[in-house]
Amino acid sequence: MVTALPCYCATLRQAARALSQRYDMALRPAQLTLTQFTLLTALKEHPFSRTLDLVEALAMDQTTLSRTLRIMEREDLIARKPGEDRRESHWTLTAEGANRRRRGQRRWSAAQRDVEKLMGPQEARGLASAIFDLTRRVRS
Repeated sequence: MVTALPCYCATLRQAARALSQRYDMALRPAQLTLTQFTLLTALKEHPFSRTLDLVEALAMDQTTLSRTLRIMEREDLIARKPGEDRRESHWTLTAEGANRRRRGQRRWSAAQRDVEKLMGPQEARGLASAIFDLTRRVRS
């Protein structure tokens, strides 16, 4: 049973949890979670990003991101490179991370198409655009 909630934030989180579960299921055969796939994609697009860059780009809290990065480093999906400042780390994909991201890409694309089928392509893109705009405004 899904309950309509009067709070904008709670409603967005409710939808995010439901979608995250769908994407996580789609990515499971690639041995990735949606969060991991997203981070691998961000690092593919912006290699050697600092932790702070990823926090800002993905609107994640630093504790959650740091924990996820450590797990991904342990699984040899990403590698840490020291920055100019010893306290600063830069992250990059490993060969295993790039390989797993490639395997996940097809499954992620299928999940995207599923959402478009549920909503219609224009509505799905419009919703994504509206949510991105809201995120940008809230983060400003």
